[in-house]
Amino acid sequence: MVRHAPVLKKTGFFPKHDPDAVIKKNQIKKLANSIPNNCTWYVSPLKRTFQTAKALSKYLSYSKIIYENEITEQNFGDWSGKKITEIWKIIKKNEPKHNFSFISPEITPPNGESFLNQFERVKLWLEKLRLKEGENILLITHAGTIRSVISHALKIKPEYGIGIEILHQKISVIEMFSKKFSKYKGGRFRLISLNKES
Repeated sequence: MVRHAPVLKKTGFFPKHDPDAVIKKNQIKKLANSIPNNCTWYVSPLKRTFQTAKALSKYLSYSKIIYENEITEQNFGDWSGKKITEIWKIIKKNEPKHNFSFISPEITPPNGESFLNQFERVKLWLEKLRLKEGENILLITHAGTIRSVISHALKIKPEYGIGIEILHQKISVIEMFSKKFSKYKGGRFRLISLNKES
């Protein structure tokens, strides 16, 4: 799993829903060196992930690219691009608050979705994946999606999983067993690396 290249941020404002990525050739080239060739890429259809995938494809081969709506970032709805102070006026009375997230996992922005919604969406997608033994896939996606995958894989409650820091253009690796090989303790998933330097 790779979080997309960074985007331009406006200090004091909530991120926009679909901004462009800031692509730096040297960083993309370095990242490509740590990703297996000829695997299937699952890419969120938002611009920043699409642009990251396009940049990576200049240095890395793939078997196919699948643009997958289920691995998009949490939709912050009407709060996208708004001043943080305006949103804080709305949510500051909410309980319970969260130590590591501006918005608690259960809060749903108007016309958006909560992190709990995103977690369930990603969990269902992950459980439906049908992979061949030994197959590698690459997810080019978002911090919230990667948090959701890791939280589901390691049975971490979303209220704790939302506190996992996921860095731009770093690699996190999950190993997934088929259901028939996961009957013993430990389950189907193993976290191999988190935010690995390329």
